[in-house]
Amino acid sequence: MTKRDEERIDHGPESAVEVNEPADVTTEIIEDKELSNQSQDPSDEDQDQFDEGREFTEEELAQMFKEAEEEEETYVPFFASPLFRKIVLAVIGIVMGLQVVAWWPQIFSLDAIRFLRISAQLSQSEEIQTYKQSVVVVRTEDAKGTGFIISEDGWIVTNRHVIDGAEQPSVSLPNGDRLPARVAAVSDQVDLALLQIEAEGLPALQLAEHYHGESALPVYIIGNPLFFDRIVNQGETLGLIDYQPPMLVLQAPVYKGNSGSPVIDEAGRVIGVVYATTTLRLDGKDTKVGLAVPVQWLHELSSQHQIIVE
Repeated sequence: MTKRDEERIDHGPESAVEVNEPADVTTEIIEDKELSNQSQDPSDEDQDQFDEGREFTEEELAQMFKEAEEEEETYVPFFASPLFRKIVLAVIGIVMGLQVVAWWPQIFSLDAIRFLRISAQLSQSEEIQTYKQSVVVVRTEDAKGTGFIISEDGWIVTNRHVIDGAEQPSVSLPNGDRLPARVAAVSDQVDLALLQIEAEGLPALQLAEHYHGESALPVYIIGNPLFFDRIVNQGETLGLIDYQPPMLVLQAPVYKGNSGSPVIDEAGRVIGVVYATTTLRLDGKDTKVGLAVPVQWLHELSSQHQIIVE
């Protein structure tokens, strides 16, 4: 019996067990490995590419750098973010909404709707349509008012406060032309000013010689109130108020933008120039009324500056 045979005799039974057990363990390990491979995350396969000692081609390196750059989160300033744009749009919407709310009572008040309806009715008259052709819009850098033509060669009446401090007022005619105007004369006693534009053949309103303070005279007022142009309304005179100098009082709709509007009597003559409103106690209650400069002050201003008007 050789030494090898002795080893087989001494260790045979144990060897058989030992041989069988490792075989079973190996099988379990292989099965575990297969299960592990089946449940392995696909990203682990990518990790296998980074085995130690492996050299990568230039194409593989370029692809890896490209993927890294795509995954890298770029910094976006807050002012360029979608959230910031939404905030800005929301603020703009709120501001515009507040402006509409502020304008709404003026544009859509019952009084405003009423005078628009009356204006449409009165404007059907050929005489009124003729008067409206002489009424202009006077604009400055930060104001809008009314004026009216008093001569064919471009002399225009408005209020002093409408053009006060303006370097270059402009005049918009009914035909749509907008022309620069020169301030030719300004009264230091009443709220009147004379402008001149370079134009010929303009339709002019006729001036009355004097307003003597008559009350209950029917009148028309044509101007640019609120956000509208050449709106005509009617009313009546209440006489003169004891100002220094006395001013013509009107019971008629007068709004912001009517400054410089002509007060026209039934004969088609201008008897005054609207410049303000005030509140008077009439029939036991406070009543808003219009104020106008009597026409005689316009004659005086034009004569002081040697301006010939019709």
